[in-house]
Amino acid sequence: MLKRVLLIVSVIAAGAAGWHTKRNLMEPAELPYLKTLGGDFVLMSTLGKPTALSDFRGSVILLNFGYMNCPDVCPTVLARMRAVIDQLPDIEIDTQPIFITLDPTRDTTERLRPYVRYFGDSFIGLSGTPEQIESVSRLFKVVATKENPTSNGDYGFIHSSHIYLLDTHGNVRMTFNQNIPLPAIVQAVYQLIAQSE
Repeated sequence: MLKRVLLIVSVIAAGAAGWHTKRNLMEPAELPYLKTLGGDFVLMSTLGKPTALSDFRGSVILLNFGYMNCPDVCPTVLARMRAVIDQLPDIEIDTQPIFITLDPTRDTTERLRPYVRYFGDSFIGLSGTPEQIESVSRLFKVVATKENPTSNGDYGFIHSSHIYLLDTHGNVRMTFNQNIPLPAIVQAVYQLIAQSE
């Protein structure tokens, strides 16, 4: 697992190295729906305690929803988040990566802890009751459908895989799907941090 993650990160980072643009991603007016996304919440975290989104005020946040048994999409998205953080310059404002499970029945915080650590020491995983996860998913308009279990009881999810970029006040400023080039995400995060300093 770790080798596959490191390979994904290296491929992503290599692709980013040759991409340059002067486009200011934060200048255009954001889509109106962004204002309808998000809100504060409290879930159990891999920090070993109930953790609120508002606990990270003052940090820029990269947020993603997924699940540990996801075979490829979730590891790729988390590797992209790590690659973004690795490419940011040394700055005073922290960039906090957060992963919220869509599968709290299997993904306890104890199981999440080593999983998110594969992607970096700064990664935090959040879990809770199914009701809590459903409530938080609604806040961010996450689409997630549980698939029918296989004969051995295994199951997966068909789900959206956006990375949410939150400012230092916890407001969603942008979302990135898998088609957005990594350097564009790096530039957007850097610009948001620059505006926050």
